[in-house]
Amino acid sequence: MASVCKYSVFAILAACLGCGGGGDVPKLGSVTGTVKIDGQPAPNVMVNFTPVDGGRPSSGVTDSSGVYKLTYSSSDMGAVLGKHTVKIDNHVDYDMNAVGAPMEVKDGKVTKDYAKLKKEVEVKAGSNTIDLEYP
Repeated sequence: MASVCKYSVFAILAACLGCGGGGDVPKLGSVTGTVKIDGQPAPNVMVNFTPVDGGRPSSGVTDSSGVYKLTYSSSDMGAVLGKHTVKIDNHVDYDMNAVGAPMEVKDGKVTKDYAKLKKEVEVKAGSNTIDLEYP
């Protein structure tokens, strides 16, 4: 029984180490900004930055004032340095505690046309403020 517990603890620790940044994290720049749709701050919008040259994307969700902060991994904030394609969409909440729970779209201000738009931006070392306006 003791060896089963020992191996279980080892397996859990190994799995947790794989979940966070921990490995080879590229150089990141911190990114924040405001999303405006039709001139108004847009709450509950999912913002995705995807590196043009490939690699892990970063994302964030706008708060009630339309402000977002990008997250690269569970332990690292920001986005990879370089050019990115930016897309937005409505933030969807999932109830992970309920089996078969419906998805809930929050606020729904991102139209299909805006969700299809791609913007190109550049993330530089240090702090970046990248405001996004639609249209």
